[in-house]
Amino acid sequence: MPIDQSDPRMCGLAWAAKAIASGVFITGREPWDVVRQSCNWMIATDAEIRAVIEGRGHLDLAERLRIDVDADRRAVTLTLDDEFRGAARHFDGQGCVIVPDAGSGVEFTPTPVKPDVPDPKSTPWPRGDLLDDSPASTGIDLGRVDAALDLLFENPRQHTNATLVVHRGALVRERYREPFDRESRFESWSMGKSIAASLAGILIRRGLVDLDAPLPFEEWQSPADARRQIRTRHLLRMSSGLEFTGSQGMDEDPLVKTQGGKFLDHIYVYAGGVDAFDFSARKPAEFPPDTLGRYRNCDPLLLTRLVRDTVRGEGQDFLTWPQRNLFDPLGMAGMVLETDPWGNFLISGHDYGRPRDWARLGLLYLQRGAWGGEQLLPDSFVEFVQTPAPAFEEPCYGGFFWLNRSRTLPTLPEDAYWMAGAGGQRVVIVPSLDLVIVRMGHLAGALAGWEETLTRACGLLVEAVGGES
Repeated sequence: MPIDQSDPRMCGLAWAAKAIASGVFITGREPWDVVRQSCNWMIATDAEIRAVIEGRGHLDLAERLRIDVDADRRAVTLTLDDEFRGAARHFDGQGCVIVPDAGSGVEFTPTPVKPDVPDPKSTPWPRGDLLDDSPASTGIDLGRVDAALDLLFENPRQHTNATLVVHRGALVRERYREPFDRESRFESWSMGKSIAASLAGILIRRGLVDLDAPLPFEEWQSPADARRQIRTRHLLRMSSGLEFTGSQGMDEDPLVKTQGGKFLDHIYVYAGGVDAFDFSARKPAEFPPDTLGRYRNCDPLLLTRLVRDTVRGEGQDFLTWPQRNLFDPLGMAGMVLETDPWGNFLISGHDYGRPRDWARLGLLYLQRGAWGGEQLLPDSFVEFVQTPAPAFEEPCYGGFFWLNRSRTLPTLPEDAYWMAGAGGQRVVIVPSLDLVIVRMGHLAGALAGWEETLTRACGLLVEAVGGES
């Protein structure tokens, strides 16, 4: 069933079919909107992508790509140049999964995931959606907040879809780009890594996972296996040292999707229809753990495998466990965690959520892991994820969270840290200002400079709470 890693065009097309299926069946978007704003780069060659980024060309797939949406089977099939095909189907509970064709099933039994939360309309924020009528009581300058949001939505080409501002626990402002609203789910990409961290944090709180215990993966148990030195903390810090090709590290070209004629491991786990946990676990050691920090999807996938194995060892269902143990307590009723064809969460990037739900997760960290009188995450774990990983050259990364220690966002205080995903997905947590900022967008916005605009908007929000950057 897996797609040959040496066939980049087929990998990219299957991945795009998954993205379009998710866009149609999870977020309610039109197929061509998903292509143009979110996934045309998956289909394009490296040379085509570089030409667009460098202003030497324009990528238009309209005459080359056919999109077939099968509403009955909840499937999407793509055909490129009448030759290459990719397909994906929607399964209730697990979102959209790459399949060989529109009629194919998957290698696991899909399980519906139904939120168990109080009625949001009558439950006060933050667990529900009932808001305080006087957000100004938090001491925030709403005029400056509105100016920040005006700035973020000013240029439609930047594709800011949603922005939320939470101060002192209150949701003081939110805004959406038409046709979206607060019920809209958005592709969240690598913000899911912070969900993986949270799931591990819950198990650490319960004494079932230890940051420094050897990992129990059967593939690593030979006495001579260098991977026996990898610990949970190394996975969280993207410092496992596993041999895993990618293009998101120091001195690497982020525009490249292939290496040596093969789709990069870092994205093949999404596009190949492969058992992503098994694929990652079988990779050999390349560097000793905690000696080189590299942005690689093997580490969050293996952490999620540890969560799966631990949860199953306790006799619980893995596919519903995140909803029951993290999302339900926080009132996060809109999350969709997608899987590979074997039912493994691709939590390193295939996740969809509503902006208010992401704000709730940010608030959990702002509150040092406490929620509703219960300590869901250890305070020490919240401290761990915002502590610089020693294997990175710059203090920019913690435990599946990015850090502002090197002032990546110069208008925010140094203690700010954030969840980050492709396309400008951000949940920014600023402990010193008691502030959470959520910004959701589409990948195409990168070409219009959304990052600079977000930096300026954050400066206005700092002013709004009377803080200093």
